Amino acid sequence: MFHTVLCDLLGIRYPIIQGAMQGAGGPRLVAAVSEAGGLGVLPTFGGTEKELRDDIENTRTLTKRPFAVNITPIGRAFTESRAAICIEMRVPIVTTGRGDPGSNVVQQLKQAGTIVLPVVPSVRHALRVEAEGADAIIASGMEAGGHVGRVSTMPLVPQVADAVKVPVVAAGGIGDARGLMAALALGACGIQLGTRFIATVESEAADWVKQRLLKTEETGTMVSSLMTGKPVRAFATRILREYEQALTGAGSTEERGSLSTRYLKELRHAPVEDRTMAAGEIAGMIRDIRTVREIIEGIIKDAAALAEKLYRVSREDARQ
Repeated sequence: MFHTVLCDLLGIRYPIIQGAMQGAGGPRLVAAVSEAGGLGVLPTFGGTEKELRDDIENTRTLTKRPFAVNITPIGRAFTESRAAICIEMRVPIVTTGRGDPGSNVVQQLKQAGTIVLPVVPSVRHALRVEAEGADAIIASGMEAGGHVGRVSTMPLVPQVADAVKVPVVAAGGIGDARGLMAALALGACGIQLGTRFIATVESEAADWVKQRLLKTEETGTMVSSLMTGKPVRAFATRILREYEQALTGAGSTEERGSLSTRYLKELRHAPVEDRTMAAGEIAGMIRDIRTVREIIEGIIKDAAALAEKLYRVSREDARQ
């Protein structure tokens, strides 16, 4: 019922992609998502070249199904080296995030037969990566965990879908069957989930992260530039709030740099209650820890029931 062009493009059963997550999405989670019919995605941000090679090899021991690697374009050397590893190790699919990987990298990947799905925060960015050769585009709203743009998912997805000719995947603020149905209605052919997969049996997130997620309300995340220098949505904590407040009074670049150094040091040595990790606004919807398969199959089952309900209501309205 929910077999879309994304399933054909990626060779997966369900149109569900797992967002790359440093600290939570290692080989075990990635393989579990792929085994359950979605597309698992390994992160590269914060990892070494050896760690990426090991993660790819370990994932392959756990699943024979398609999975992807996410390349975060944090610099030309990093981007090109990780792309080279993906080509060398014949990774079939690559997603990119936090910026434009550049046409050279995209073309190198495509020439090697790699399917490329960039994550974008705006229509202009979507048009650029389409021109560079993207096979599909993940339009990610500011509700998402991790690096974010300024546009929310609801207005972003249909605008991107209207602007480009390649398939569009919706991301940001999606965590259940209602999100899947909404994404399809907005013009997307699938969804990307990140935060929901943190609270799973297979997630490699620390126990304090999972427990924090279960207790977090819809207002329990915030956007801060402290972690990477770019806007990141994460658990709201005292340190992040104090840093962002201090920034409002910082005038010079030197003063802002000094604040960043000070608060990053405090963050690294913070007690558990003041630690943070990337998490999206759907944190307020998560109240249990399930297996990956339970989540994916539950989304598909509930979406089918919701579709049937909507169809029944529309037929009844038509008779009146």
